[in-house]
Amino acid sequence: MLTIRARILILAGLFFLFLGFSLMNYYLIFLGIFCVLSTVISIPIFEYSVDLKDIEFERNLDKEKVFANDFIHVTVKLRNIGNRSYEFIEVYDIFPENFILALGENWIGTRLDKGQEIEYSYVLMAKNRGAYNLGPTQVIIRDRLGFHFESSKVRNITEIIVYPSYEDVRRMKAFASRRRQGLMFGTHATRQKGYGSEFYGIRPYITEDEYRRIDWKATARTGKHMVREFESEKNIRFLILLDASSSMSRGKIEEDKLEYTIRASVLLANLAQERRDSIGLLTFSDKMHYYLPPKPGRDNFFKILDNLSKVQASGKKVLYEAMDFVVKRLPKSSFFFLLTDMEDIKDEFLKAIQLARSYNHNIIIISPFGPWFEARPEELRAVDRALAQAIAEELWEKRMNLIRSLARLNVNVINVSPADYFPTVISEFLKAKKKGMGLI
Repeated sequence: MLTIRARILILAGLFFLFLGFSLMNYYLIFLGIFCVLSTVISIPIFEYSVDLKDIEFERNLDKEKVFANDFIHVTVKLRNIGNRSYEFIEVYDIFPENFILALGENWIGTRLDKGQEIEYSYVLMAKNRGAYNLGPTQVIIRDRLGFHFESSKVRNITEIIVYPSYEDVRRMKAFASRRRQGLMFGTHATRQKGYGSEFYGIRPYITEDEYRRIDWKATARTGKHMVREFESEKNIRFLILLDASSSMSRGKIEEDKLEYTIRASVLLANLAQERRDSIGLLTFSDKMHYYLPPKPGRDNFFKILDNLSKVQASGKKVLYEAMDFVVKRLPKSSFFFLLTDMEDIKDEFLKAIQLARSYNHNIIIISPFGPWFEARPEELRAVDRALAQAIAEELWEKRMNLIRSLARLNVNVINVSPADYFPTVISEFLKAKKKGMGLI
């Protein structure tokens, strides 16, 4: 292909030809012919001397799965496997728009002799969660005079998974390291009377008790047979039901209800895997998108992160189908964490909750209230502020009616804003664990 320089030269040659013939000036005619022919004749020569298949590419990443706002070190190798040398070659490694070039350059311009290998690297910062493709790689080979070039995109794609931000977990761990925050963020064991090592209390002897559990000092003191009881630590099983309907995306970009809900889910998953509890995930909108049964362990934690990175708000809110699927697959008296805005719902929402309660499952609903996640009053004009206030009051009235209906089913609903979403989720999890909800 012709470069801009070559096109200008051809136009100049045509102008000199026209002017030369008009003035009968042989010098201008000769100059015009030279300009045109020097550009056109070199086209087949250049194309014959270039073969893009001679260039091989290899891209290496220090990690292909990262958390949002973390860095990725990318190394690109190009080698000439042909028998020709190339005077000037440009290589551009294309990266997604949501990434920021933090260090170095994603392109290089160099000479590449036959058999030579060149390596360059750069650092990207992943801004937003999601699944992204790094690539393709664009290669451009130019001739020595800059008249011609050959360009091609090599489809070497590398998939990158960007998890939701881990900053909230880091912040929580920093709080937990302080003694004054230990009560809220420290280890909270779920205890049951059993055969553990920690003393629980003394009670009267019954015929089913083992003889070796009798406390003879207490027996002598009271005149009745008394036995010791001990506490044994238990783990819980719980499931996050995450609402991914379109109403969850209302609000500022990257600060809407869905993003906060995903970040809250990361906190819950991290708390569970640190305490060896079994945690699962179900995402739904007008259909069930993903289901991971509750399991303990770090592998399960990263499976949850994989899915949370790909969640996109879409469709209406239909809970019943997802609830019907899950209640039949989990043991009774499991613990459900339902994260939903409770907006744009129908009668089937209550039926879904009734279905779960009929299987004796425990449910806590953490509900982000829409107006609290949208534009702040001070950012609106007077007319828009009044309209937003009227809408908020109407939504709040509907919400309170629904909360009263859910209370009759012994389901607690907690309204949250951006300021208290994460502390509320952590607090409710620790309360539920202390009460022994969803014991395994």
